[in-house]
Amino acid sequence: MAKKFRYDLQKGSKHIRCPKCGKRTFKPYVDAITKKIVDKEKFGRCERINSCQYHEYPKDIKYEEWQDMIFYEPPKPEIIQPDFVPVEIVEKTFNNFKSNVFFIWLVRMFGQDTAFSLQEKYNIGTAKGGGTIFWQQDREGRFRTGKVMYYGIDGKRLKDRPNWFVHFEVKKDFNLMQVFFGEHLMKSDIPVALCESEKTAILMSIFEPNYIWLSAGGANMLNLYRLNRLFRLDFVCPDNGQFQKWQKQTVMFEGRKMDVSVDKAVRNGELKQGDDILDLYLLYEKELSETG
Repeated sequence: MAKKFRYDLQKGSKHIRCPKCGKRTFKPYVDAITKKIVDKEKFGRCERINSCQYHEYPKDIKYEEWQDMIFYEPPKPEIIQPDFVPVEIVEKTFNNFKSNVFFIWLVRMFGQDTAFSLQEKYNIGTAKGGGTIFWQQDREGRFRTGKVMYYGIDGKRLKDRPNWFVHFEVKKDFNLMQVFFGEHLMKSDIPVALCESEKTAILMSIFEPNYIWLSAGGANMLNLYRLNRLFRLDFVCPDNGQFQKWQKQTVMFEGRKMDVSVDKAVRNGELKQGDDILDLYLLYEKELSETG
């Protein structure tokens, strides 16, 4: 006799508000007979399996017409624990900044004091060959990984030198669960802004200091795990061409503002395709210096 689930989680990408944590990450259980939601205020599972962990199965309801079938509660999802990079490895990279091309560019842009302030704030490290390490530190203070990137003296990324991640050198079976770059800076009472590039987050923290600036690290790096770790999200700044995707993926944060200035500037010919909010601010800075 085949075993079937009496109740199954609702299909599709739609989520509702979790009765425990209040986030829009809740999947209610659907009755296999009636095809209706059993009780959206009680029975279901929160997708935040590593934080909220809410999961209630409607096992107290029975139907005689299904006596020939066996129903059982589906197993609870296994909570996977991430690995972390030892602090001593991280701290060893906080030196040799004279060979860090990106850090030298920050010094030329803002001066040495501000450059070191940004380095300390965002945990910027130095990698071999003049590279820069953007350490991902979570809100508990643990380091998930470090993303190594290479820049030219003009502050632009060297596209012929691929980025790589430090955790590969820690151990082979490292269980990586990434967080947004800058997550450790979050505070519940300060607005949070999200952009794509680590460099953009760092510099925008100077241009728009009223926000805590986080970086996704890529256009396709938004997922429920990373988003659910945010206390709040107030301002979303996608790169040109990513507006609709990021708008849809951050819909759980109902009050967030979506930035449209970059796409508008590209349409007006002020920016080129693929540019971001930092390019727009640097353009404004250049125009101000030329008129001043």
